[in-house]
Amino acid sequence: MIYFIVKGHTLEHDVQTIIQVFYPNLHYYVVAEPRQQGITIESRLQEGQSIAIFYENGVKKQQAVMQYQELTTIKEKKKVIKGAIYQLLRQITGIRPQWGFITGVRPAKTINELLDKGYTEQQCLEYFINGYDVTEKKAKISLEVAKAERNILSQNKQNDISLYVGIPFCPTKCLYCSFTSYPLTQYQNKVWNYLEALQKELCFLGKYAQPFDLKTVYIGGGTPTSLTAEQMEFLLDVLSQYFDLKKDGLEFCVEAGRPDTITKEKLAVMKAYAVNRISINPQTMNQKTLDLIGRKHTVEEIKEIFYVARDLGYDTINMDLILGLPEETAQEVEHTMQEIEKLQPDNLTIHTLAVKRASRLKEKFDLYTLTKAEELEKMLSISEKYAQKMHMKPYYMYRQKNMVGNFENVGYCTFGKECIYNVQIMEEKQNVIAAGAGASTKIVYHQQNRIERVFNVKSVDDYILRIDEMIERKKKLLL
Repeated sequence: MIYFIVKGHTLEHDVQTIIQVFYPNLHYYVVAEPRQQGITIESRLQEGQSIAIFYENGVKKQQAVMQYQELTTIKEKKKVIKGAIYQLLRQITGIRPQWGFITGVRPAKTINELLDKGYTEQQCLEYFINGYDVTEKKAKISLEVAKAERNILSQNKQNDISLYVGIPFCPTKCLYCSFTSYPLTQYQNKVWNYLEALQKELCFLGKYAQPFDLKTVYIGGGTPTSLTAEQMEFLLDVLSQYFDLKKDGLEFCVEAGRPDTITKEKLAVMKAYAVNRISINPQTMNQKTLDLIGRKHTVEEIKEIFYVARDLGYDTINMDLILGLPEETAQEVEHTMQEIEKLQPDNLTIHTLAVKRASRLKEKFDLYTLTKAEELEKMLSISEKYAQKMHMKPYYMYRQKNMVGNFENVGYCTFGKECIYNVQIMEEKQNVIAAGAGASTKIVYHQQNRIERVFNVKSVDDYILRIDEMIERKKKLLL
């Protein structure tokens, strides 16, 4: 565990976030004085100085100081506080984080904001490299992603809207998963009740959305294809009643997800309702790892269902992979990428393992050997090499807390195969209405530069029982 002290400011969350870069996946406690056992880190803000002090067993060992002239914004205050801690812990640990002390989720969004202010591309790179000690490689991929996103966002119109539908069921819970998902072994008898509640919410959203131009529909989860073919058809028929799913230019994506939930019958039903993008997510192409993380399918099943989808006419298929899974090395990642190259998907989303608080991996953390930052850097280079071989370029990116090695998730695609919904979610430039347990509706007020959100309850049982309340929540925001 790590203790930390905050003096002269109240930004406890930001202090903890930068500490986690160097000491990930531990417990963190705010204290008033240095503890006599273990590590304590003090963050002190005083006139003209941000000071970070490292204590070991109650004894002061080292400190770092960042000077400043004036702090006029909260962003400037966060920068000097995190910067001093970063300098201190980089000296103490010898770790050189690739992202410096940028801890934000959306680095490309920061680049876009700078470009909007008139910064040149070179000035954007310098802002990251000199201002936050980001490596040149990470700064350049941020810029490349930002430019790809700008091409998509330039087509946005004020009347555009997107729809998200959450299906929070999975056949089993994967070791690393922290999403809102419920195993079908326990919730099978509640699926129809859930879909009926969802129908009520979609009916309301459909009426609200009539004056708007629907641009993307994304059905996520959980694992949407954990529904039976009959249940999937019911859901898609409900959607078709309230939204025009066959309008020209609509991006309609279903996160098919786990191969053991996908069948030819379900794919055919989805195709009949104009679904034009799917995601088949193996996470790895190594059977030993699949078994370890709780994926109840084989590598061969991944390949088989991929080819079935191609035969049915799906010409935009994404595949998700996770780097840094327990016990995997760069050699296993090379094998995975070789197998993916044979399939030739249109999109590839490379995730770096994040050890989330709500995952089974977090609960059993000591049982597994996780990848070190140096090995993970090799893995990322391998994935990037194969993406280039498949003629893919990065088009969106995001980061998460507790990522192994403090790296990033990157979406690659072949020309013209970008997932527009992913970009809209990352950049937060478009209204997104959302239905289902755990779903978040987001309304963007461009002129006021603010975003309002309304959240649905995460529990399936609560969602079913309180669906009228969920609709009333939305009415307060939307009407």
